[in-house]
Amino acid sequence: MKNIYRILLLVVAVTAFARTSTAQYNSVKPVKVAIFIPLYADQVFNAANIDNEGKFNLPKNVLPGLEFYNGVMMAIDSLAAEGACVDISIYDIKQTRQTLAVLLTLPELSDVGLMIAAITNTAELKLFADHALNNNIPLISATYPNYVGVSENPFFVLLNSSFQAHLQGLYKHLQRYYSSKTVIAVTRKGGTAEDFIKTYFTNLNKSTSSIPLKIKWIAIDEKTMNISNFAANLDSTRSNVVFVASPIETFGLKVAQTLSSEPKYPVTAIGMPTWDNIKELDGPTCSNIDVVFSTPFVFYSQNPSLASSINSRYFDKYYSRPSDMAFKGFENTYHFTKLFIKHKANLVNNLTDTAFTVFNKFDLQPIKLKSENVKPDFLENKKLYFIKKQAGTVKSII
Repeated sequence: MKNIYRILLLVVAVTAFARTSTAQYNSVKPVKVAIFIPLYADQVFNAANIDNEGKFNLPKNVLPGLEFYNGVMMAIDSLAAEGACVDISIYDIKQTRQTLAVLLTLPELSDVGLMIAAITNTAELKLFADHALNNNIPLISATYPNYVGVSENPFFVLLNSSFQAHLQGLYKHLQRYYSSKTVIAVTRKGGTAEDFIKTYFTNLNKSTSSIPLKIKWIAIDEKTMNISNFAANLDSTRSNVVFVASPIETFGLKVAQTLSSEPKYPVTAIGMPTWDNIKELDGPTCSNIDVVFSTPFVFYSQNPSLASSINSRYFDKYYSRPSDMAFKGFENTYHFTKLFIKHKANLVNNLTDTAFTVFNKFDLQPIKLKSENVKPDFLENKKLYFIKKQAGTVKSII
């Protein structure tokens, strides 16, 4: 309980828009960074969060933003230790007393040179993207994998790769490692998203300059799924590749569990980026298959000494283990603030600078949704990692 209240005190400080300065500047003017996080801080101390025994329960919707915030604060500590000349302000985008549209008009944001935002929906995305474009401020969209409504905006940086980017990456991965095999592609019968994936892959197969994939598509009813739905397409004498062409987590898990239920078929099940959220894939019901999924973010394997240091510092301060959101908060704040200090007003043209890589190797590429567009519609991180696991143990990351 003591730990929860200590964390909440930090959150309350954020809602007052306390500016965190990481150096004594003398005559040097610091660069200004604004970080926007969904903290829901003024909703935390609410009677609804107190149970019948008078115990306080932290609302679940607060936790992702709080973890991100904790990571940001750890990055600020690191920048301060280096004597970085930067002025960082943190804003709660889920406060009830002020809308995001009004928040973005605050005079104190007029000379900000970099924005980092943990966006949660398309309405927020549009407001942030328009503000970035109108004010020529690079905006790092740290967590939301979408670009709906963004066009001809080279200041909008999509760090969490879009669904389409993952489909392109998955196709290339299958093409690179399984081109000699017939890929069994499983869709959820009647699913709209699944139809989109099938069409997308079919078009990629037609337009590829390399060897097209050999794909056999099968549609399965989730309610009646069993191993007989797959048996006719599986070979017990060789490895089988099953691509689960559905972003629906429950369907993906059921396919994985069904395939794992018959150990005589050696299977590599390749799924969507949503598989990163399915804890059951690491459990005993999926232990007889290899599981592969794409992600733009890996932390522990890329810089183990730093990850270990953050784990230790985080536990000492918050008595818990940092989630991926905490690592994202740290990485985004440290990496892009260091780039901003180095490149100043020319940051938008130097976002591919790898000098301050923390964990992930971002591959930020200009995207044009229409060939006739004069400017890029946005910059997108095209670097994807492919994690291969069995029974929860990571076998490889490529």
